[in-house]
Amino acid sequence: MPFSPPIADSSWLAPIAFALGCGLLTAILLRRSYRYFGKRKRGVGRPIDTQPRPATAWDGARHDAEARFNRQQVELHDLARDLTGQIDSKLILLRELVAQSDRQIARLEELLDEAERREPHKN
Repeated sequence: MPFSPPIADSSWLAPIAFALGCGLLTAILLRRSYRYFGKRKRGVGRPIDTQPRPATAWDGARHDAEARFNRQQVELHDLARDLTGQIDSKLILLRELVAQSDRQIARLEELLDEAERREPHKN
């Protein structure tokens, strides 16, 4: 009788060994291709962390007259909107104060009329 190792008798071990071998081969090939193709892509250009950042809001528009003009236009529009809002709120407050003073004037006139009715003018 020929000698057969116990591994050959088990029918479930061969597919598992084949799957592990395929997985190992795939991992090796993926790692190798990443090293080869990844270096070319990573070396093209500088990372964004090393790009110069603007120090002021006008840094990008120093040499572009149209950009400077547009930026000044936007700033003037924002200033006009803020000033209009302040003027509107002050006008509302002024109207409320005028209405309140009108009510007080009317109340004082009523009180004067009532006082004159109680005491007629002494002549």
